[in-house]
Amino acid sequence: MAEEIQNGYAAFRDGKMTAYLLGDFSVQPWGRCGYVYLPGYALAEGESLKTLQDLYSLLGEDWVRMGIFSHGLYISAADADVIDALFALGFGKERVDALLDLRSAEISEPANPAGIDIRLAGAGDNPHLGNLSHVIMEALANAPNWHPTIPEDWEELREGWAELADDPEWTVWLALEKGTALGTVSFCPEEESDTAMLVSPRTSYLSVAATLPQARGRGVSTALTLRGLKQAQNENFEICYTNWISPNLPASRFWPRFGFKDAAYRLAKRIDPMIAWTKNH
Repeated sequence: MAEEIQNGYAAFRDGKMTAYLLGDFSVQPWGRCGYVYLPGYALAEGESLKTLQDLYSLLGEDWVRMGIFSHGLYISAADADVIDALFALGFGKERVDALLDLRSAEISEPANPAGIDIRLAGAGDNPHLGNLSHVIMEALANAPNWHPTIPEDWEELREGWAELADDPEWTVWLALEKGTALGTVSFCPEEESDTAMLVSPRTSYLSVAATLPQARGRGVSTALTLRGLKQAQNENFEICYTNWISPNLPASRFWPRFGFKDAAYRLAKRIDPMIAWTKNH
């Protein structure tokens, strides 16, 4: 038996809960989006995966009635059967959340690529970081992802990147050549919470990473990343957390090289908005 609860549904057998699916929604520049985060799903041992499929059918129907046509479910990488069950409903992998155990990782000290200065960013480096703000959004707009960043957000994005140089919580590594910023890799401490299931004590979040396309192939991204990971390790961080969009092929092929292991995925499904006027209610 399925029962509606706030922002989701739960399944019960003989008065005991056997599964639940809890969602939330927000308005993003690309549309109204419904999300189920990692704490938002569970299936009791021995229960059929069909139960979660049925719960999504109920929650997804609520979202569609509200005009929410972009659905994203965060699922643990360990739940391969759940992932397969959602793939059968038309979901695909959109984002990878990954962890690196700094306690056991062997991180080498890289040499600087020829002619390139790699250093920590600080006061006055705001323009350098701002000038790199377009790299990720342009990468995500390319094949095979084709995700747009609307022009109205470009300046805010630039300002946000520039402000990292002044934020004491952030550790920002910069690569420069003749006064021009070629790339950056930036970290910040990640705080534990009841719902941050991938965050443990002493977790460093590798949140921002970008290298100009014309500078790739020279070891810039590798040198920046190794320096940042080594510093996090020296500062006794135990875990490094990062994420990337899986159709962003350069990112998907780059980060696993450092030992990052898949921990969770955002599975995505896009609903044809024509359903709003073609379906009989």
